[in-house]
Parts: sequence; C-alpha cells; structure tokens
Amino acid sequence: MNIARGDGVGIEVSDAFVRAVRLRHDVAGRVAAAVELPFVSYDDGAALDSLVLLRAELGEPNEPTKIAVFPPTATLQRIDVTGRSGPELNETRATLDRRRGIDSTLVVDDGPRRWLLLIRWDASDIRRLEDLAERAGFVDVTVEPSPLALGRVLPRSTSYARRLVGHADAHHAVFSNGVPVAAAGASIVGRTHPDLDVSDVEIPVVWFEDLLDEAQLNDLLIRSSRSADARASLLEHEERHGSQQVSLGIVGEAYPAFPVHDIRAPERQAVALGAAIGAAGLAGSLRPVDMTFPVGIDAQQFDRPWAIERLVDLPEPPAPPTIGPVKRMTTRFRPRRSRR
Repeated sequence: MNIARGDGVGIEVSDAFVRAVRLRHDVAGRVAAAVELPFVSYDDGAALDSLVLLRAELGEPNEPTKIAVFPPTATLQRIDVTGRSGPELNETRATLDRRRGIDSTLVVDDGPRRWLLLIRWDASDIRRLEDLAERAGFVDVTVEPSPLALGRVLPRSTSYARRLVGHADAHHAVFSNGVPVAAAGASIVGRTHPDLDVSDVEIPVVWFEDLLDEAQLNDLLIRSSRSADARASLLEHEERHGSQQVSLGIVGEAYPAFPVHDIRAPERQAVALGAAIGAAGLAGSLRPVDMTFPVGIDAQQFDRPWAIERLVDLPEPPAPPTIGPVKRMTTRFRPRRSRR
C-alpha cells in the first residue's frame, strides 16, 4: 500500500476508553474510519487485545500513528527557548530533569518564537503504551500530550478548552495560536462524557510565563476555567448557543457536526482527529517528545551469564626482544674494551 501525505492514524487513550480516527487523502472528507472501544490501561494483555481489535476495525492501516494521552495527574507548561542551540537545549533538559523532575519535553515552533513544552507524566507508562501499540501492529508510533493534538483542530482564536475523556478523567488547557500554553487535570463532577468545552475568552498568557510548580499551575488554570464558564453562561443567557457549539477543522476545512451519538462526533473524536492530522503530516510539529533516560546499567539487560573461553589452542608467540633496533645499531659502533 502506498502511503501519501495526508494518510495517518490518531488514537486517544484513557484508562477506560480508546478512540481512533484514520485519515486517507483519497477519501471524501479525509476520515476513512472512526472507532471507539473499551480499554483497560493497567492490564497489558487486555490493553494489547483492545489495540489489536482497534487496528482491525480501522482496516489494518500501515500509515504513521500518533497516540494522544494525558493522565489526570499530568501537567504541561512551556518556556521560551528562542535562539537556543541544540547543546543548550540538551543542557536545559538535563537541568529540568535534575531539579524539577521533568523528563519529557517537546520543541514547538510558533512563528518566530520557539517554545519548549515541559510535560510531567510517568514516562515509563508512556514508553509502555508505545510498545503495546507497536506490538499490536501500528506503524511509526509516537506519543504526544492530548492538548497538543487538540490544538490542531480548534479554531486559532480558542483560548481555553476542557476535554472530558471519561469518568473522573478530564483535563483543561490554555491555548495561544493553537499551541497549548499550560494544561492539567480538571474536575468534571456532574458532567457527561465524552465532551469538549471551548472558549475564546481573553486569558492573560503572561500568567504562565514563569516556570510554575503544580499547585500554582492548577490555581491559574482554575481561574482560567472560571472565566471561560462565566462567558459560556453569559452567552447562554443571551441565547447565542451557536457560539458554544464545538467547531473543529481539518487543515482549513470544517469537520462535519455529526450528532453526539455518532461515533464520528467531534465531542468523541476531537483529540484522536488532531493526533491523526499530526501523524498524516498535515499540521503541527513533526518532532517527537524527548524523554530523558536515567544514566546507569539495567541489570535486566543481561539475560544470560557470560564466560571467557579460549578460542584457539596455539602456542603463545615468543616474547619480543628487550633490545630495540636503534640500540642494537648504536652498540656496533661503540669502542670495545681490550682484553688483557
């Protein structure tokens, strides 16, 4: 099968559900398939079975795959790294890992500015998820935070979005020009899922310029959510419901507003759709998430005992002479003592 630009698979993973979208350049509307299946994240066998079934339902694609995930305990923020060289970025990553415990980063370009997204999550779980997807048959698997995927399908005017993934599983993020500025887990008491809240309320991005700890980051995101909810209530009171409908786009083309019960509904597949757009190379960064690995030797990598054996049974070579060629030559011209 020939793979062209515009072909890709996007997967959204949570503790209880896995949703996926397959894009094809030769299909009207680009969406070739959409799937939603139950998922058990803590059981490798059950998770692998779900991913194998997911790939079969998608038509066994061979296109690149992006997985979008953002656990409830994860956080994301950014720092400005415009003008920094590769070695300087590596030094910054090492410092963040050593002092802040942030071992996952991603470079994102935003016009003339360059940002380094700082992601707090369990890197071992992320690598495990990537390995399971590859074992299930998916090709060129990469993992990215869900807010990054979501930003590819939201209007560029979006300043705040809240993603309701499943029961007790939600996150919210502040955006600027389609790039996430900050993100963390959110409370969804009394809300149905899956769903997506979007707002263009004005949020001062300057709040998130400094490197924040988790408590400060959550406080600022809660303030942002209150501003977005207040604006939503105002629009609802003014009967401007059209401004609150979920409106997604695929590279400038409007995504159809399928009903909520449809498996292709934007409320269901928003994140998976954004991940598929990234996998297809249509928009967004092509760089993978950089993870800083601890330096050391893993005892499990030696899966068998080692032994040193003699390969040949030949006599040892003679020892080299103790007198070198230069000394041997000069010795010939030395005057000899006369013997009496």
